[in-house]
Amino acid sequence: MSSVQEVINLKLKKAKSLFAETDVLMANKFYTTTINRLYYSCFYATSAFILTKGYSPKTHKGVSKVLHEHFVNQGYFDMEQAAFFGYILQERMQDDYNDFLIIEEEEVVEFIDPAKKYIAYIENLIEEYFKTNNS
Repeated sequence: MSSVQEVINLKLKKAKSLFAETDVLMANKFYTTTINRLYYSCFYATSAFILTKGYSPKTHKGVSKVLHEHFVNQGYFDMEQAAFFGYILQERMQDDYNDFLIIEEEEVVEFIDPAKKYIAYIENLIEEYFKTNNS
């Protein structure tokens, strides 16, 4: 296994671990932190995916920019999935930095299943990448 493959696998493991935290956070009504963890789970999955082509941007906006420029615009990544990533990034920023915003359970619930699907979508893309490039 190459070191790049190891890093990709570690990023995916972190993504799944952060997603797993959301059950505990929701049960304890930590809704803002749930959005934060959902976003970061998607962020690490995305970072793992774009690393398959050697990209490793240093910022959140950089990850989004690379995703769109090199994958979405080239037809290698589903536009709706990418739109969800942008949407959850914006929600995380609003929730983390807006002192007057109180997020409610109903608002968070709408992100959980799409985040789970987003991570699964990326996992499938990465599996296909490894099958193609390790044969």
